[in-house]
Amino acid sequence: GNVCCPKINLKTSNVKHKLRSVFGDYKLHLGVDGSVTTCNGCPVPKHSNLPLYLYRDRQGRWVAGPEIGAVRGSLRGGQSEDPGLVMDCPCQATTWQCYDKGWQDDTTVRVGKCQVFRQGY
Repeated sequence: GNVCCPKINLKTSNVKHKLRSVFGDYKLHLGVDGSVTTCNGCPVPKHSNLPLYLYRDRQGRWVAGPEIGAVRGSLRGGQSEDPGLVMDCPCQATTWQCYDKGWQDDTTVRVGKCQVFRQGY
């Protein structure tokens, strides 16, 4: 899969969100050899300031968390309109859940596309 957004903004409308550190800009993460880090066939964007990643899990959901490929993260995004859709990019997730003693639906979460690719990102 190819992430269609070189930079993604994960945001919430809840200013007091208990997971607020997970929100912010994510951009494609390069390994030490300069290649793009992937998980389950998809590139992995990394948080701009923190050791947090957005990766696709084995079920095809997008998960935000500190460990690439971990079963559980802080947030996860899925598809409600088209459950069979293979999401190649987090921008395709329409429903998000946050982890708080179990997965809870979170309607405050949105993914903003940053499609303009400029040098200096």
